[in-house]
Amino acid sequence: MVSLTTLKAIKLTPGLVARFLVLPIHKVKNPCIYCPGICLASCPTFVNTGNMVLSPLGYARFPNLAREKCLKCWLCVYECPVEFPLPDTFNKEPVVLEEVSYKPGGIILVADQDIDAELASILSDKLGTGLLVIRGIKNRYTHGGPIDEKSVKKIKKRLAKAELALAVSPETAHTLNINPLILKLPALGVKVSYAGPVHIPCLLRKYKDELLDALEKLGVALTSINEECVKLSMKKDVLYLCPEAKNRGGKVVYDLLLSSMSTH
Repeated sequence: MVSLTTLKAIKLTPGLVARFLVLPIHKVKNPCIYCPGICLASCPTFVNTGNMVLSPLGYARFPNLAREKCLKCWLCVYECPVEFPLPDTFNKEPVVLEEVSYKPGGIILVADQDIDAELASILSDKLGTGLLVIRGIKNRYTHGGPIDEKSVKKIKKRLAKAELALAVSPETAHTLNINPLILKLPALGVKVSYAGPVHIPCLLRKYKDELLDALEKLGVALTSINEECVKLSMKKDVLYLCPEAKNRGGKVVYDLLLSSMSTH
């Protein structure tokens, strides 16, 4: 493990800001190569191994390695002063989203066929919502690569008729820039019973405060927050908010939700 105290000594200085500002003038495509590592403390694989190659600085230089080793958690992007989407550079071919199935409704749940389609189908039936299942998102967060914007617009057009579109997984929420289902569960009149640590997904960090508020209203008594990437570490006593954790044997809030609904 690398000392976070040491890593956080890497600061955003005026000189570094000036360096970033001139990069577009020089048509620099990857600013990570010119950065000392502002985001290093946020990278799970680097903090876990101490290997600079397994960090954004390494991944920026070795995309073949990045496709395999980077977790695509996007935490480095959140820390970057220019919000450079490094994971999008690991593949040149854009990730195309394709519609798999569609069930109309005022509220529509959106899921990826290879991440959470089965879970979303059950939730849709229980909650009485519509459902849109798409394909392609799993690939983006497995191998990296830019999203095909035309296919995103096509999916968004499909969702435009709904009053509200909600993503079941963090990956879908992040790609389509729509609210995660967790935020709206209290408004749907459902409750769960749980006391203990809760995991905040990497891709939903910007919703952290809203998620904690929604969980409290849902009936969750939070004792601590876990922010370790599920692709790197799983814990039995933690409640997870992402379907990917369920695929890895974790306890997921949706399991509690379905259990609660089946008893009422």
